[in-house]
Amino acid sequence: MGRRGLGALLYKRGDLEGAEAAYRRGDERGDAIAASNLGDLLEERGDTEGAEAAYRRGDERGDGWAAANLGALLHRRGDLEGAEAAWRRGDERGDGGAALNLGRLLAKRDLAGARAAFQRAIDSGHAKRAPAAALRLGLLLAKQRDPAGARDAFRQFWALCSKGSSSR
Repeated sequence: MGRRGLGALLYKRGDLEGAEAAYRRGDERGDAIAASNLGDLLEERGDTEGAEAAYRRGDERGDGWAAANLGALLHRRGDLEGAEAAWRRGDERGDGGAALNLGRLLAKRDLAGARAAFQRAIDSGHAKRAPAAALRLGLLLAKQRDPAGARDAFRQFWALCSKGSSSR
């Protein structure tokens, strides 16, 4: 049923127990998105071990959102290698959040890799991640003393922000 299925509907209505049960049923059937959603719910409740296990199952089944969230969880724990690997998998699957976080991590040591990751996050078209990536790219290019590239990235940031605000 996915992110828009029964579990998501129950979650939206505030029935967290029902949502968890629905996500668990989907996860048991091998649904990657159900596993990822279960991870989100468990993490929200403070069950990071359960969330990590659910994200890993979603990631193993090919869900980019699960890989992105696993990377974030591992990053908060201080496991930078694990976070980078998870974000790379999420990025490869087209998740804009994974690409954005990968870019942020790479900006400390691999500027070309960071630029490319930020561009992939922009290209993902995600309503929140694309503008954030354009801003990060602009700042990175300004720091590299590339005023023309920075200007283009900042223009893209403003265009993405205007696009997002006009759709409300």
